[in-house]
Amino acid sequence: MPRIAALALTPLIALAAPATALACGGLFCDTSQPVNQSAERILFGFDGQTLRMHVQIAYQGPPTEFGWLLPAPDDVEVDQSSEELFQLLDRSFAPRFILQTEFGAGCDDWLNDRADFDSAPAPNAGGGGEEGVQVLSREAVGPFDVAKLRVEGVSDLRDWLDANGYQIPEATDEKLAPYVDRGAAFVAVKLLPGRDAGDISPLRLSFTASNPAIPIVPTSVAAEPDMGIIVHVLGGSRAIPMNYRHVLINEAAIDWQGGGQNYPDVVSQAADEANGKAFATDYAGAAGQPPQPIEDGIVQRVREAETAQDIINALGIFDVFFQPLDADLQRVLPTGLILPDDLPLTDYLNCPGCYEGAEIMVDGPALAARIEDEVNPPREDLAALFAANPFLTRLYSTLSASEMDLDPEFQFNADLGEVPNRRVAIQRVHCGNDGPVFDEAVIETPSGIRFRLDDGQNPNVITRQAGETVRGLGVPGARIIERTFEAGASEIVADSTGEIESMNPLDLDEAGCACDATGGSAPTTLGWLALVGLIGLRRRR
Repeated sequence: MPRIAALALTPLIALAAPATALACGGLFCDTSQPVNQSAERILFGFDGQTLRMHVQIAYQGPPTEFGWLLPAPDDVEVDQSSEELFQLLDRSFAPRFILQTEFGAGCDDWLNDRADFDSAPAPNAGGGGEEGVQVLSREAVGPFDVAKLRVEGVSDLRDWLDANGYQIPEATDEKLAPYVDRGAAFVAVKLLPGRDAGDISPLRLSFTASNPAIPIVPTSVAAEPDMGIIVHVLGGSRAIPMNYRHVLINEAAIDWQGGGQNYPDVVSQAADEANGKAFATDYAGAAGQPPQPIEDGIVQRVREAETAQDIINALGIFDVFFQPLDADLQRVLPTGLILPDDLPLTDYLNCPGCYEGAEIMVDGPALAARIEDEVNPPREDLAALFAANPFLTRLYSTLSASEMDLDPEFQFNADLGEVPNRRVAIQRVHCGNDGPVFDEAVIETPSGIRFRLDDGQNPNVITRQAGETVRGLGVPGARIIERTFEAGASEIVADSTGEIESMNPLDLDEAGCACDATGGSAPTTLGWLALVGLIGLRRRR
């Protein structure tokens, strides 16, 4: 069997119930590519009765081995989406774990004597139809050869895929049978001849539906343990999982000193405690703005460009410092900036002046055409989608193959509140004769759970490998497991708050420092950069 499709999560759409849209499934994964820390990303949003699904495709490997298969409603339409969309969603709505430090009154003399405090190191920072197959359409969509099929049986589908060079592993067949039985059509995707893996871009699918869902069952064919799934849902209110549980994580299990890098592990453990089927809410609130179309005047300047510098200036690549290059522009730039084979685009853009003698060809009209044909249309669609749906919910979960036996579905609940993605914990430190005693600091999480550091380390940190917890055994990943509904409050199924507190015994009035944790004047904020994540230091008087 070929090493097909290094897709971290191959999205599928299916018909699990009437008028229910399903996306994602059928994981055809290159096992050399870990996926548990870099989850696949999907965005759902409604335009009237039409559901838009934007999905990011992650693939590394030979272009001839790329294959993607999606059970879909008959009215599905496929087009390109925006890579920059998913970069922006991560930058704006991914959870951020911030540790702020407050010093007790006994630290005043030490703080006042530390003229070089701001530069001090942070402590402890861790083709044609065949019999049984009806080809409804087949066309080029950007770099892809996209065929829409209706089939009588899985064997008919397999014969057609093999005959037409679509690299879909045979192990997938038995997982697709339920979708064939439900009457789903199928979208088959491969790269066009002459295209390579670097040409792969996100796809947009549009179809009639009432609510989004993820047909995860086919993904179990080759799923990595704890495969991450990030679902963004646009709407008028907060989105919820309908047939999966919702979890509030045990924030004491987060590696706050490490910037929360183990967050996926904590969610994985929490989901396991909910029978392997649960989502956490990373964010719920204002949707913000999607990537904007490139203005006509800028496109015209690109079209008229005669030098590489003309293109760089027209696109304003260096106008915003410390921001990554627009991912969509990065994909199409090689059309207009034709560099020598031994000069990577990123190297050139990092220092154009360093390569003044390089032979660089410019094709402004070709680049302008790609911006107009590939970059702007999905951005225009996204602008309308975000305008019609001002609320965005970001849900996160991980699933292993054995847990992929139920397709998660989503709905909305206008009665539930917003969820910030910025999570701030307070580290309270007391001082001894030699200054702050960080090794004995107490950290209070946003949910109010408190724990004392053990030799400067969080004793509750959960770490997982290959789908199993290897550190923090016995520590709950979920503080609350609940059932959500389309209206009203959630129903608590399990509450581990008491157990978590009993694992971290502290006196009721203990705050980790000789200070009043609730009173006093406004804290003094001192900047201190940890190795991972920002730690703001504050002192209470």
